[in-house]
Amino acid sequence: MNHPLEPMARFLLVLKPRMPLAVPQLIDGLAPVLQELQAEIDHRTPAHLSALLRGGQEHLRMQLFADVQSKAEGPVLELVLMSREAMGQGAPQTHAVFEQLVHLVSRQLDGLELCFRSDRDGALPG
Repeated sequence: MNHPLEPMARFLLVLKPRMPLAVPQLIDGLAPVLQELQAEIDHRTPAHLSALLRGGQEHLRMQLFADVQSKAEGPVLELVLMSREAMGQGAPQTHAVFEQLVHLVSRQLDGLELCFRSDRDGALPG
């Protein structure tokens, strides 16, 4: 059982297109990654997507949010993986799914460059 004040798992990935892409293309490009993760999309707009994932254990549900953010240097795709798993122990199940997400993105979305990941670079992008 989680302590009510213990932070819940939240991992962030920021990807930047190598070439200009329309906002809906960034979200549409996630389709093969979502399929491999067996994600169930529960909300979608041209610039946002949220999906449910099952972690290593059936009772641990994870939520994946994808948002296209406008930046001065062009749009970026932010992927946030969240669960109720406690961060106090490093959220190993959620982190394992995050590692899988990073691997899938790097393998299947070669038009995007990884420019930030919270488990390596800190809590917020610089």
